[in-house]
Amino acid sequence: MRVKTVLKSVLGLCRAVVISAWELQERGEATRPVLVVTIRTKVGRRGRCGRCGAPAPWFDRGDGERRWRHVDVGYVTCELVAVAPRVSCADHGVTVAEVPWARHDTAFSRAFEDLVVHDAIVGSKQAAAQRYSISWRAVNNACVRLATEALGRVDLLDGLVAVAIDEVKYKKGHKYLTVVCDHFTGRVVWAVKGRSKDSVGAFFAALGDERAARLRFVSADGAEWIRTVVAEKAPDAVVCLDTFHVIGWATGALDEVRREEWNTLRRAGAGAAAKQFKGLRWLLLRNWENLSAKQKSVIRGLGKANRRAFRAWQLKEELRDIFAMPLLAARRALDDWLAYASRSQLAPFVKLARTIRHYRASIEATIEWKLTNGIAESNNASIGRIRANARGFHDADAFITMIMLDRGGLGPELPWVAA
Repeated sequence: MRVKTVLKSVLGLCRAVVISAWELQERGEATRPVLVVTIRTKVGRRGRCGRCGAPAPWFDRGDGERRWRHVDVGYVTCELVAVAPRVSCADHGVTVAEVPWARHDTAFSRAFEDLVVHDAIVGSKQAAAQRYSISWRAVNNACVRLATEALGRVDLLDGLVAVAIDEVKYKKGHKYLTVVCDHFTGRVVWAVKGRSKDSVGAFFAALGDERAARLRFVSADGAEWIRTVVAEKAPDAVVCLDTFHVIGWATGALDEVRREEWNTLRRAGAGAAAKQFKGLRWLLLRNWENLSAKQKSVIRGLGKANRRAFRAWQLKEELRDIFAMPLLAARRALDDWLAYASRSQLAPFVKLARTIRHYRASIEATIEWKLTNGIAESNNASIGRIRANARGFHDADAFITMIMLDRGGLGPELPWVAA
């Protein structure tokens, strides 16, 4: 009795499980020994459907014994053996009864699946498959099973107030996913294949009209396929334009001016000056506060050497400063910036001024509420790690499953933590 009690603790089995016998089997020199543990549920336990968990009357003792791969014990592989009786469920008919040590329709114990999926999340499915000597497909099925189970317990779309919508690449050839993150929790709450109005519309369809009406903030980049649908489905939500993208537009305009000036010097035969000017690219794009004293002196000297490039750099830095101002001061500064950019005779910044006028309401909302797409970009970086660890995904649904397990917070705890 003492050995069985210790073995039960070692295997992490719950109180509802009784160990009947155990045996250590040698299955050849090429394979590890197998610890076979025969178990059963306590007598008098009520039957429950293995699919839905609802109470159901017993039907029969099933087709005999079944085996489940359990967490390894040291150098030994462990298998649980038990009779799998059946119940008669009102919804699912005659089906295998629920057992406390395993999920329905799987050859692995609950603890083993949790461990495998955990390793697949922090590493990759292939690494987990090699580690536990199972097939890649078995790992993939376990990931899908755990994600489906978790989504059946929790509704990630419930209680959303502020969301960030962005796209992330999952495959070559302009294959993208649309990803929605919760600003308050930082988690991914929804993802779908594609980046279009239909993709964003599918999110609002899953959210429902009532919950969409409770949305207060939506942050995104300047993509019209996002803004158009948000304006239609959640007209009361404040749309914030991501700061990073606005500054990215400014740095792009600055680099375009720099290339124009470089080409002008090249055509004029000033090869040395053109080469030196070309080397200023990264210096001009860096933030002023990140420059060294020597680099700052180079920027100051540019005011005399090339007025157009210096004017473009000033416009970029002034736009950055506006996002750090209080709302009223930022509005006045933005008026001045737009007027200056429109008269700058720099075609890229004249075009940028028109773009900013178009998105001005969203830019002012960003300055007021300080909501950016930073949380989405952070999740996108982690999603990129998932893609890199897996060496890419052929199937978007498999990628979405791993995203929800990792970045959606649906991943399982390690078995000993849960126990």
